[in-house]
Amino acid sequence: MALPSQVQPGDVMSSDLINAILDALAQLQGGPGGGTQTVPNLFGSLLSEARAILLQPGRQLTLGFTLDVAGAAVDPLAAANANLVVLNQSPPAQMRVAPGTPINLVVSRAAGSVPNPGNQPPTISRTETVSGVASTSFAVNTPLAIVGTNFSATAAQNTVTFNNVPAASVNPDPVDPTRRLLVVVPAGIPGAPATGGAPPLPGVTIRIVTPNGTPATTQITVTAPVAAQPTISNVAPAAQLEGNNITITGTNFTAAAQVRIRGTTAAIVSANATTIVATVPNFPDIPQGPVVAATVIVSVPGFSDIAYTGTFNVVGA
Repeated sequence: MALPSQVQPGDVMSSDLINAILDALAQLQGGPGGGTQTVPNLFGSLLSEARAILLQPGRQLTLGFTLDVAGAAVDPLAAANANLVVLNQSPPAQMRVAPGTPINLVVSRAAGSVPNPGNQPPTISRTETVSGVASTSFAVNTPLAIVGTNFSATAAQNTVTFNNVPAASVNPDPVDPTRRLLVVVPAGIPGAPATGGAPPLPGVTIRIVTPNGTPATTQITVTAPVAAQPTISNVAPAAQLEGNNITITGTNFTAAAQVRIRGTTAAIVSANATTIVATVPNFPDIPQGPVVAATVIVSVPGFSDIAYTGTFNVVGA
């Protein structure tokens, strides 16, 4: 649409004309292209909220021209304009732009002249992985994304529960904070599997409450937590006589863990998630007195063997 050479008092500013003005401003400022920054969706935000979102350091965006629906310039810093509602933007939401790109806005002429979606009850459209793959099945202690509308951009104002158990964490997605929440499935959901091999729990209700009205709910299936790979951080003492005990510290051990020293299975004295106490075997090939370097390997069922990367020596007894 061609821009008019003049606008007279009383002329009607159509949406087409407003969009044409925004496009012209974008062209004057260099126009957006392929880039590394994602433009957030600001529709329905208050002008003060939109400005705060755009100026978050991680976004690397700026606020460009701000016009009202009559085409008049609006001062985004004026307190009187803080509650004007964003009706349009250029570049559009989700476009990838270069750092420093200005985002131009069209706002209402009066505060509250149109409904502000930010003041509406939340809705949930789907759940998905953090990377964006739609799913309704998630393991305990794993993150997921809740996609919908009217979430609060302030984390503390979103209360998320799983069968009334609070989420382990709740964070608005920085790219689209009012439409995507990143949460972690909590442990302790009644009936949910706590260990590998336990059956999943279907019909777990996710409930989101914001300050703006009726809660939103959806349901997922919760599966057993995914066990983490065991690790070894230390073996003490660094040298030990045959027949004496060593203490292996690390993470994600189990009571079924086994230990091999120089390829020989060691007797387990005790084992828990972080500590294994094992007895150094007797080695016929090591005479009394010599110190021999030895490998220490821990085997936990379901995982690859892990070898201690530090130094451990067997002392002949």
